[in-house]
Amino acid sequence: MSQHGNRHKLPPNPTLKDINWYKKQINWGELPPFYHMVSQSLGESEGMLTHGFDTAVKKIIDKRNWNLQLLGGYIDDNQEIHCDNKPRIALYQVFSERGFELHAIPYAKDQEIDQYVKGNRLMEFNLWDPVSMRLLLRVNQLHKFIGYYFEHGDDADFALILHAHKTVHKVIQFMQQHVNVQKVEGVTIKAFFEAQEKRLGQADADALQLQGLKSGIQGELKK
Repeated sequence: MSQHGNRHKLPPNPTLKDINWYKKQINWGELPPFYHMVSQSLGESEGMLTHGFDTAVKKIIDKRNWNLQLLGGYIDDNQEIHCDNKPRIALYQVFSERGFELHAIPYAKDQEIDQYVKGNRLMEFNLWDPVSMRLLLRVNQLHKFIGYYFEHGDDADFALILHAHKTVHKVIQFMQQHVNVQKVEGVTIKAFFEAQEKRLGQADADALQLQGLKSGIQGELKK
């Protein structure tokens, strides 16, 4: 993208850096605090796939924490881990009071386990600590930011929301490549956005209908 020669436009598939630059261009060179908070959350979520060291994602895909005996794996003479079977997890997309979150839950036999477990022969992880392993990512206050977009937002705000949706999809794909994801459930960012759009659209329609009704009543009173 040639940012200097193409002011006030986004490329077809913008990066987070592109979107932030665009937001500054249409906002007097500044990033509003609310926008910056959401953008920063997304940056952290993107970064954990490439340079995160102690993230929940890295702990889950670390084969040293897999129950190799249960999964049928082994360590060779060079201390390299071989394991064709991957541990199972379920992924849940959740909107909480803090924002959007992606949660991971492991299995013991066919049951999802959402508690601290260490050294259990039925668990496919040697250690599962929900405090440090359940929350894969969080986009702070995204639900409120989506509401803000429908009231006062601009193209950059929409691009940021869309980028959040794509980022979550990338993390889910990454997990599917490295562990055995049994299911992905919950409310997606896209579904939440569309529900808000529909709700506000209905509210606007109701307001127009009410306005028309009032106008009709006032017209009758003037006769």
